[in-house]
Formats: sequence, C-alpha cells, structure tokens
Amino acid sequence: MHVQVEMVRVGLTSRCACGESLLPGERAGLVVGEPELLCLWCLADLQAGRRRPRRRRIETPWPAPTVVRETAGRRSGRRAAPNRRQRGATAVPLVVAVLVVVGAFFARPALFGTPSSSVVVAGVPIPVGDQPGWVNGTPLTGGAGGDTRDIWPPVPPDARSRPIGAPGPRLSWSNDYVFMSTIPEAGGRPVSWDPCRPIHLVVNNAEAPAGADLLLREAAASVTKATGLQFVIEATSTETPSTHRAPVDNARYGNRWSPVLVGWTDPSVVPELEGRVAGVAGPTGASYYTPTQQHWVSGTVNLDGPAFREILTRPDGWAAARAIVMHELGHLVGLDHAPVQGELMYEKNLGQLAFGPGDLEGLRQLGLGPCFTS
Repeated sequence: MHVQVEMVRVGLTSRCACGESLLPGERAGLVVGEPELLCLWCLADLQAGRRRPRRRRIETPWPAPTVVRETAGRRSGRRAAPNRRQRGATAVPLVVAVLVVVGAFFARPALFGTPSSSVVVAGVPIPVGDQPGWVNGTPLTGGAGGDTRDIWPPVPPDARSRPIGAPGPRLSWSNDYVFMSTIPEAGGRPVSWDPCRPIHLVVNNAEAPAGADLLLREAAASVTKATGLQFVIEATSTETPSTHRAPVDNARYGNRWSPVLVGWTDPSVVPELEGRVAGVAGPTGASYYTPTQQHWVSGTVNLDGPAFREILTRPDGWAAARAIVMHELGHLVGLDHAPVQGELMYEKNLGQLAFGPGDLEGLRQLGLGPCFTS
C-alpha cells in the first residue's frame, strides 16, 4: 500500500485526526488530497492497514490547524545552519518518530513448516497470510531533491565513502532467488543495505542456547562472504523481541538507525514462532523522497531458543542450527524465499546446510547496492 505523505510543520496548537495534540513547530503528515493533519499514530494505522480510532484521547476544542509548507529554498537555508542538526526537541525527533512507526518491516518465517510468506513481483510486494503489503519506508513528498538530512539520522562515524567489502565472484547463472523488493525506476535492482556501512547487531540472549554467539558469528560470516556486507555485533540488549520494530529508537539507541535486534526468544514473546517455525526475520526500510533512495536500515531476527536447544542435540545439530540462522540472515539482507528446492532460502527445511547457487547469486547482487553516506 503506497500512500503519498507530505511532511509539514504545524502553525498553531491543534490536534491530529485521532486526538493527539500537536504543538507549533512540530511536524505532521498530510495525505495528499486530504485535509486532516496526521500524527505518527494515525500514520502508523494508515500504513498498517488498521482502521483509525475516532479518538485516542478526549478531545477539547482547538483552533483549526494551520500548517507551514516548506519550499526547497527555505528547507536548504534551514539545513545550512549547523546548530539546527542538533535541535532535538521538536523537528528532527518528531520526523524520526513518524518514520519509526511507519517504517516498513517485512518478516519472514524460517525453515520449518509452511508458514506465511510473500512474493515480490516487479518490485510490488504481494502479501500472503499475515504479512504486510508494504516493505519499504514510506514515500514522502516535499523534499529538496535528493537531500534526506531532515528525514534520516546523521551519517555514523564508521561509514565510508566506498563499500567496506565486496561480494564474492559470480559462481553461477542461476536465477533461483527472489528479492524482497526491487526498484523499477532503477532498472529493477533490489532494495539493499548500504555497503559503505557495517550492519550493526545487538542480541537479546534471554533464550539463547549454548554456543549461540558462535552460531550467529559463523552464519554472519557466510553472508558476508557472499555479499561483502559487514556485520558488527555491538552488545547484548534487554529490548523485547518483536516482529514490528522501529527503525529509529532515540531513547534506547540515540539518533541513528537502530541496530538489528537478534532475539533468542520463544513463541510466548513472538507468536510467529508457533509451530514448526524456528525463526522469523526481516529488514526495515528508510523512508524516502525518490525511489532510488530506498534501502534497508534496520530489522529483526527472532530465533526460537527452545527449538534450537532441541536441534543442537541431534548428530548434525550444529550444522542444521547454523543453516537456520543463515536462512534468517538471508532474509535480513533482502532475500525472500527461493522458488525451488535445493536452495537454503527455500521455505521448507529439506536438509540444505549451505547456500545454494541461486542463494549465492541473489546475495551477490544484494552486496552491489549504492552507498548512502553523503
């Protein structure tokens, strides 16, 4: 579901369409062709396809809302002042908060059973089961060309101007892979991660099996070899695992793209792990002004700790467990389920322990994406 949303500044104290108060200078969304201001809650309901409640709070009279639309010139002038990038009380955090809630998350089940899935055809996600029909960040209007400094966090210090790594050589001409999303305006290239930045991870070890850290590192090394994308495991985290997670969490991680949360958990916390599903994972996209700005910036990997403990008791348990984590990291970097058996990204566990030729070619292409460090 693509909705054109224009980001505006509120001119007078008012309320959004669902009752949230909006103060002068704060930013809100206007759906193109509709008169009502939408706060982050309304935008979240809109993007998730939920019916918006008439009121989240008891409404009291407010003046009719006014907005200040920013021209490209005014936008550029505001950005030119260096201290504006640090003004955290209203403008940037509210924009980030809106993007946090409406940022896309595309979860994928793991290797066991026949869980819900989705297919991307010509760049358009086709939802199946309970998967959302939108995978990228929200398309916005009102941007000054390609300038994204008002909607993206600052470039981190470990970013580079060139890709940090390079994908492996092309090993086959297999096309047995499916991308989560592609960009028709860019010749059909896949939505991918920024290769000029490491993919940061934090880990919730609440239900971690013995050897969990090594399993994750070995699986990440396999994905790095195929894509050139670099992973950095930052620390442990107490953040509760979820399949709907914000791409920015200022309170927990500061003004940056949230590190990917790897959660060793169970179905009582992540219901998508019910049944014979050992993991569910997916990336989160950045909101964008132009289609070519689409890329993955955060995400989650949820792994069923009790299921892994059982798998690790088998004679081939380590290799099987590592393959599951590799499958989930394949989803994280942008691969959907493979269309044929014999690929590790196939939706069912058929004993495959390594990436197949289609997996490797899809991963190689995902490592060739553009940088977003300017």
